[in-house]
Parts: sequence; structure tokens; C-alpha cells
Amino acid sequence: MNRITVGESLTHQLESLAGPVELVDESGRSLGHFVPRQTEGTSDNCPLTEDELRAMRAEQGGRPLSEIWKSLGAK
Repeated sequence: MNRITVGESLTHQLESLAGPVELVDESGRSLGHFVPRQTEGTSDNCPLTEDELRAMRAEQGGRPLSEIWKSLGAK
């Protein structure tokens, strides 16, 4: 991927963005899209807490896939 260094003014504008934005020149011609890097939280925005995830990972049980297919009527 190519890299372009932007000035301080544009840096401040881009840092304040909460979501994707289209970049245009002074005549309104589209230059492309900018998607800000997420700096807080996880990239998957998981609604579960770390404790809830740990508890789910520790759960035992379940059924073999063959039993699940059989209960669904698969041959």
C-alpha cells in the first residue's frame, strides 16, 4: 500500500472523525474514502465482557456433529 504524509491541519480533521468519510477536492471531485483506525475497544465490537467470554470458553458439554445432523433430519 502506498503512503501519503498529511499536514497537521488535515491530521487534526481526520483524527476527529468517528466513521468513514469521502475525501473530495475543492471542485467536489471524489478522491477516495478514509476509514479511521479504531483506537478504543476491540475491532469486532464484541458486546460481551472479558468475564463473559472466559465463562463461555470454560463451558463443557455439547453434542457430536453427527448427532446434530441426525436431529435435524439429515441422512
